[in-house]
Amino acid sequence: MSWEVKAHPHPTLFMDISFGVLTLLFGGFYLYGYFHDNDNTREVVTFSAPVPIVIILIFWIGIVRQKKFYTYRITEAGGTVDYWLHFSKHAAVVFKSIAIFVLGAVLAMISIMPMMIFALVGVGAITLPAALKLLAWENEIDHESFDWVRVQLIFTDRKRSLVILQRRYDPDIPFEQNYLYFRVFLPRHRVDEFLETCRKHAPANVDFEEGKIEY
Repeated sequence: MSWEVKAHPHPTLFMDISFGVLTLLFGGFYLYGYFHDNDNTREVVTFSAPVPIVIILIFWIGIVRQKKFYTYRITEAGGTVDYWLHFSKHAAVVFKSIAIFVLGAVLAMISIMPMMIFALVGVGAITLPAALKLLAWENEIDHESFDWVRVQLIFTDRKRSLVILQRRYDPDIPFEQNYLYFRVFLPRHRVDEFLETCRKHAPANVDFEEGKIEY
């Protein structure tokens, strides 16, 4: 079997509710200022309230709701998965453009006013390394694998179309690598097909369970 799928690596419901409440609170604060009778209060609130709303939305969409792209290959011996953060195909161009803009702005300020180099010491210590990191940004690909002979428990969460394979303890590998889980995100219509493959290739004494996976 082989397939590709995009999925949230962790449940997002709790964080969705939290960020949604924060967005509503600051949205209400903005409306309070927008309809306020005092001109000074209205101006201050309507200019300041959108800032935290934008920051919240960036964290919500860019981190909490960030999906990963998984490519699976299952064989008679076991399985492998390559996964990476799911970004738009234009993400690299956007990130590098931001980095070039920041570096260009800093260099332009220094060339116009050389004394600005001292004012940028504190900010530059944060901004320049971040810009250089963005300039060299690449979407890293991670890899995991499992062998059927090491599987001892197969747990299915049908709501999330997720199957967890718990590995059998192996004294020949480091302690921290034992009892690890291999997560299998599936298209909803392929869950039963994958479980049938598990029953065919996993050891006969493997336990099958279903329920809600907690993290």
